[in-house]
Amino acid sequence: MRSPSLPAFRPRRVLALAGLVSLIGGLLMLPSLAHPGRAVASAAAPAAAASGCPGFTGPQLWDPSTGKPLPAASCVTVDQTSSLVNQMVQVTWANFTPSVNAPYGPSSTLYPVMIAECVGTNPASSSDCYGATNGGVTGGSGPSGPMNTAYALTTPTGTGQADIEIDTTAENQFLGCDQKHACSLVVVPAQGGEVLASPPNCADHSQDSVFAIGQLDFGATFNTCSWADRIVIPLSFAPTPSVCNFKNAAFTAAGSPMLSRAMASWVAHLCLGSRGLSIQYNAEVAEPLAVQEAASGAADVALTTEPASAQQIVTQRHYLYAPVAVSAVSIAYWVDSPTTGLPVTSLKLDQRLALKLLTQSYNFQNEGVPCGAPPPPVGIGCDNAVDGNPQTLFADPEFQQLNPTVQPVSGLGSAFQVPTVESGQSDMTWTVTRWIAANADAASFLNGQFDPSGMHINTDYENTPYPTNAFAAQDSYPVIQHRYSPLFPLNLVPSFQVENWEPGTSWEKDQTGNFPKDPIQPPGQRALFAILDQADAAAFRFPVAEIPNTAGAYVQPARSAMAAALTHMSGNGSGTQQVDLANRDKAAYPLTMVIYAMVPTSGTKHKQAAAIAEFLDYAAGAGQKEGVQPGQLPPGYLPLPASLAAKTRKDATAVLNQTGATHTPGGGTTNPGTGSGSSPTPSPSTSPGGSVSLPGVNPGDGGPPISMVPLAHVSPATITRYALPALLILGGLAALAGSSSLVGADPAEAAARLRRLRRDGAAWSRKARLRFGLRRKS
Repeated sequence: MRSPSLPAFRPRRVLALAGLVSLIGGLLMLPSLAHPGRAVASAAAPAAAASGCPGFTGPQLWDPSTGKPLPAASCVTVDQTSSLVNQMVQVTWANFTPSVNAPYGPSSTLYPVMIAECVGTNPASSSDCYGATNGGVTGGSGPSGPMNTAYALTTPTGTGQADIEIDTTAENQFLGCDQKHACSLVVVPAQGGEVLASPPNCADHSQDSVFAIGQLDFGATFNTCSWADRIVIPLSFAPTPSVCNFKNAAFTAAGSPMLSRAMASWVAHLCLGSRGLSIQYNAEVAEPLAVQEAASGAADVALTTEPASAQQIVTQRHYLYAPVAVSAVSIAYWVDSPTTGLPVTSLKLDQRLALKLLTQSYNFQNEGVPCGAPPPPVGIGCDNAVDGNPQTLFADPEFQQLNPTVQPVSGLGSAFQVPTVESGQSDMTWTVTRWIAANADAASFLNGQFDPSGMHINTDYENTPYPTNAFAAQDSYPVIQHRYSPLFPLNLVPSFQVENWEPGTSWEKDQTGNFPKDPIQPPGQRALFAILDQADAAAFRFPVAEIPNTAGAYVQPARSAMAAALTHMSGNGSGTQQVDLANRDKAAYPLTMVIYAMVPTSGTKHKQAAAIAEFLDYAAGAGQKEGVQPGQLPPGYLPLPASLAAKTRKDATAVLNQTGATHTPGGGTTNPGTGSGSSPTPSPSTSPGGSVSLPGVNPGDGGPPISMVPLAHVSPATITRYALPALLILGGLAALAGSSSLVGADPAEAAARLRRLRRDGAAWSRKARLRFGLRRKS
């Protein structure tokens, strides 16, 4: 006969056991969810720690000085291997065979190093890597675009360093790298060996003085020994807006190509979030046209620095200008030392030198009057507009005085220094030419005044009205006309710069009737300049010139310099502000720019207004957290100061409620800084909670209310990511509590309590879904 207590005893044991398992499971899941990706990183840590290498280990390479392998295993580190976009990464190595014969040459340097990007994470041969069978030749075109393979030297200490451009599927379809298709880098040390033997004898290094060169070791036929010693580094990629469904986008935005990196991060994150906010953004629209599109209804939001009034654009609806980002214009350069072949890392350009470059005022190859040697090209004579001027930037006394240690470049870069710039109307161009025009020496030079050394403006540009929002080719001399080639869209400017290429062509047609493109300038012979945004400069690791502010101090677009500039802003009543170039703050970077979202406060449907408001709230909050993860603010931008972020949240409320406002109450024209001489504080550190309190908005169709995104929301579906462990923990506690309450109870009472727990759990679940904006899938 069974004991009466047994029916209660068994459920209690089952509930207690289930509760413990549930509680422990939930607690174990929390660390991995709080730091996604940590488990992957830690998996490689033991091997790296055991070898003493902080990155990826490879074989022991050859040491020609001892005739034996090096005592330590080769080691490679890469500064970023995940959440990658089209950018540059830095590769460093140690315990490699020292190179011989610098600078690098594919047929002259012994034991060089090649870095290539490859399909997949385990490339079987060099044919899986783009440009890795090109015989060590720098640059060059391939079937899927320019080759991004990098070549470098190893120092006598066995260490080395190089940057390589990472291509996504958008830049290179052969590689096809994206968030669903991982790729890799291979670092291949040229190791020579008896590559002519059949099979190759990689242990025989007696002929390395002939065989350990890039022409053989980085080719398709004789690379067996070097490829065998490759080190492979897996790469993973960030989601891009291509993962979003734009068919039913919540709203459309256009403009500010310099904001494209931040927008790519935000758009991809928001569309993958729990509510799937989809934004269709077109970065290939310059600011003036974007403002025109918004005014005409072709776009819902325009991203701009200059207001509609600056373009004499009349808008039918009411708009506010909500700050969403701070960046800057940078003058990027590649200038190589003829002595070392390495890039110059410090260079100064003042307003007049920048103007000379932009107006092609140098007498390149002595093509001006009086004609010298070599004689001018037959049939086109001399370029009268630059007669008597220095032949290059490096021969200009003004440049030499500012850069006494920079030597004239040799090779291809010595011929022309024509900067790569954005074509068409652009707020970036307006910002640069405004800075130039504000300088008395540059302004007088533009108007025909000679500089102290006797150089004059290219007379085809004399008295050009500055500031202007468009660069235009004005020198009709064929050689210059073909070499000065502004590009659009803006992302082509860094693309040419990273490929060591200028966009110009020869003025003479080839045998096919085309104007051949200028050759790529190999490292060691480069003199390339480009005007672009600081986000692209940071992504591609371009060195950028120091430029003077009104105080005469030379500064770069560092975060502190941009922050200092924001404390000196002026506006014209439109709701936008620009750096006050009259301020004499030595710390301020004069080409700092605030990027605004021109957003409608009237005539917008409720659902669309709610989506725009949600975007603004996110951009001013979680979107200002710096980092490389989707949804974060990429390098090259300064987080919004607290006052600008607060203005954007106020503007979000006005958009949500369609108040018809054209000025932000209490914040439309005030100084966004925190006082003269002080640096504004980024909003993430001063705005806990991160979002303005906005009423919930029902977007229609019976959906959940749209709530503003809090500052802590920096990864997709944060609530759902924690839902499972939370429910496990709560379930475990409930089970344990339930089992203890069942002690001594009869079956009927136990069943009643269990029913109440289920009802309470269901009610809690419904409330949670309503609170966090979640709903069941139908």
